[in-house]
Amino acid sequence: MLDPQALYEYSRSLGNTNEGLELQHRLSLFQVFSRLYDRHPDLLAEILDLDSSVAPSYGSHGFFSYVQAVVIGGRAYLMTNLADGRSQALAQSQQIWTIGRDSQQVVIPIRDKRLSRRHAAIHYHQNQFRLVDLGSTNGSFVNGERIRNQYSLRDGDRIRLGSVTFSFFICHDWQELPQVPEADVRHIESVEPASPRETDETVTSSADVAGAIPAFVLEETLRFIRNQGR
Repeated sequence: MLDPQALYEYSRSLGNTNEGLELQHRLSLFQVFSRLYDRHPDLLAEILDLDSSVAPSYGSHGFFSYVQAVVIGGRAYLMTNLADGRSQALAQSQQIWTIGRDSQQVVIPIRDKRLSRRHAAIHYHQNQFRLVDLGSTNGSFVNGERIRNQYSLRDGDRIRLGSVTFSFFICHDWQELPQVPEADVRHIESVEPASPRETDETVTSSADVAGAIPAFVLEETLRFIRNQGR
């Protein structure tokens, strides 16, 4: 059985090194989720099931799911990376973008077992974007609140459908910006590209490590706690 006190002492001995900071984060997670497991084991199991049910994050660390709505000349378009991890511009003649897990029934299919086949739709009508729930089993949520039937979306809303969470942005404005000064153009065009070695060498500060914990760390901690409780 893991001894949290021994782990704590070991992490302190490492000081503010990257390894020490990461270990301290793991210990903090372990302590929090140990208490969660003791009091609500079913909830912890549900969290683990959520993790296993989501489609792969397409391999990139810090993958960010989004929908960007753009209105040009009275016509709306969606730009999103929900479908397969690649950003795409999606035009739809009826201005309705349906979302679900069945590619035969929706225009934006997502591999997620907690999504209904036809889960929800984003609808642009009368200069307004709405999220419409299509009678989904697990519901549609905006900013943590389950919606009833439909919700008028605003710039920056956080949407959750099934196990998929994404940010929604709206752009109604268009600006033609002034030209960049010629001296700046010459300077920019003269800059040599960095060598592969230079781009690979990144400096990680203790603040960077303390500010973000990779998802796999949380996953490992949760699974470890569940195994310890058996």
